[in-house]
Amino acid sequence: MKNSIQTIAFRLFSFIILTTGVQAAPYSPKEVGEQTAWTRQQILHCTQKETDARDQQLIDQEVLFLRFEHENRDQLMKSTAMLNDEQTKALNNFRRSLLRCRVLSKQFPLPSMVDVYQNYYEQIDQIYDGLIEKKMTIGEANRKKVKLLEETQAKWSAIEDSIRKNNAP
Repeated sequence: MKNSIQTIAFRLFSFIILTTGVQAAPYSPKEVGEQTAWTRQQILHCTQKETDARDQQLIDQEVLFLRFEHENRDQLMKSTAMLNDEQTKALNNFRRSLLRCRVLSKQFPLPSMVDVYQNYYEQIDQIYDGLIEKKMTIGEANRKKVKLLEETQAKWSAIEDSIRKNNAP
């Protein structure tokens, strides 16, 4: 079921991209790749610089996994707990510090890439809001984040496929 939903979502997104006129990049695929890698690196550096290490560690260990391969991810996904005061404060601080880095996503070479990041930010903000407002458990938030990451990766892959196809010899 999960794979069929992902396949449908991927095909729908691919159809939207192909029918809305995603044009070949004004750059070569190599230049798009270089600019994309540079922008991702800038976002990563900003995130590391702006976030408080204690808040980041608390979020990663107790609230939302920050790395997909995190060893605690499955436990977080099963949690029925709501945020406590310390976790709420850390998440608010973490979120505020990340806001400074989001503008860097506008440096991606294609508008569709910017859109993927902006959509991700909107969706992750809804997850943060749900946690802070105690409308969802830590487990629900982590399951939603997994789904969001899968959807985002599918969109990103469709863009990369489109670039390769549009720039094929």
